[in-house]
Amino acid sequence: MRRTISSFHVFVILTAVCLLSAGAPQAASAATPSGGAQSFVTYKYTDPACGLEVFRLLIPRDWRVEGSVRWSMTPALPIQVRFRFYNPNGSEELNFFPTHTYFWTSNRQTLSLKPPGSLMYGSVVAQPVGLRTAFNSVVIPSARKNIQDVRTISEKDVPQLETLARGEPARGVQALAKAGKVRIEYRQNGRAMEEEIYAAVSQFVVNTSRTDFINFWYIDHVFSFRAEKGKLDANAGRFQTIIYSVKLNPAWFAKVANVKEMLSKQEIEKTVRIGRIGDMISKAGSKLREDQQRSWEAKQKTYDRIGRMQSDTIRGVDRYYDERAGREVELPTGGHAWSNGLGEYYFTERASDNPNIGSNLHWEQLQRAR
Repeated sequence: MRRTISSFHVFVILTAVCLLSAGAPQAASAATPSGGAQSFVTYKYTDPACGLEVFRLLIPRDWRVEGSVRWSMTPALPIQVRFRFYNPNGSEELNFFPTHTYFWTSNRQTLSLKPPGSLMYGSVVAQPVGLRTAFNSVVIPSARKNIQDVRTISEKDVPQLETLARGEPARGVQALAKAGKVRIEYRQNGRAMEEEIYAAVSQFVVNTSRTDFINFWYIDHVFSFRAEKGKLDANAGRFQTIIYSVKLNPAWFAKVANVKEMLSKQEIEKTVRIGRIGDMISKAGSKLREDQQRSWEAKQKTYDRIGRMQSDTIRGVDRYYDERAGREVELPTGGHAWSNGLGEYYFTERASDNPNIGSNLHWEQLQRAR
C-alpha cells in the first residue's frame, strides 16, 4: 500500500536524543532597540544524508534550534524528525514532534504471530484510537514528561489538517482522518505553562479478502506552540510568522517519497537488508512525479492555512511584500517591517526605529501587501 509522505514534522517516533543543530543562524549586525523591535532571520536545515536542503523558515534573531532528520529502514516512514525552535532567554517555543506509526489487521493468524505491542513493517501493532485518546495517551505524555497538574482548557477540530492527513484518494484504500488541537495548562519545574498542540489520527484500510483487512494508521502532524502561562497569546504573531514562512524543498520531498516506495517494495519482496538505507538514499530520485507534486503543494499550502488559522483565537500578522525577494512575508501586526535582502527581517512597533543606524547593511522598509 502506498501513502504519500507528509510534511517535515510528520515522522516516526525518535529512537535517540535529537542532535543539536548548528545553533541559531548568524544575523547581520543591526541595531535592535527596545520597545517591541524584533529581527527575523532565515534558518535552513540540510539533510546530512543526501546534502539536500529540507526546509527553511524565519525565526527570531536570538532564538535557537534543536533537531535533526534521521533515516531508518522503516517502510511505513523512513525518516525520523524532531525540531524545537525556542527562545533561550524566555519560555516561548515552537515544536515539531515525530510521527507514531501503527499497524492493525483483522487476520487472527497474523495477530498470533505479531500480537499487540510487537512490530510489523517497523510499526507498532495496535488497534486504532480516537483523537482524544491519542492526545491524552500518546501525544501529550510523549511530548511532555515530568509535568504536573495538567488541565485541558479547550479542544477544537482542525478541518484543514484533517484533509491533509487523509491525503489524496487511492484506489482500493479507505482513508479516514480526524484532526484537532487542544490547549493545556500545566506546571513544569515550578512554572505555570500553556501549550497549544495540534495532531491528527489517520487510517489507511485495505481489504485483503471478504472478511479481513489491514490498517496502516498514524498519529501525525503533531506540532505545538508553548509559552509561560499568560504569554502564549501575546506571542501569537511571532509563532504565526514562523509557521507561515515554512518552505519545503520539493527535491528532498521526492527523495523521501521514493525511498519509502523502494522500502515498501523490498518489504513485499522480502528482500530488505539492514544497512542498505544509505545506498537507497543515494539512488532515490529527487524529482517529483505528478502525484508527488500535488501532495507537496498541498502540504505547503497547509502551512499557510495553519498560520492564518491562528487568527481565529489570537491576534494575527500583517502581510508585507519583499520586492527584492519577490514574495510576501508575514510579520507580527501593528508595526513597521524592514528587509536587508538576505532573508533577514526587522520588525519594530516604533516608527522612529531604523535598522540602518549602526548597521553595515542596507535595510529597506517593506510595504504592506494588498
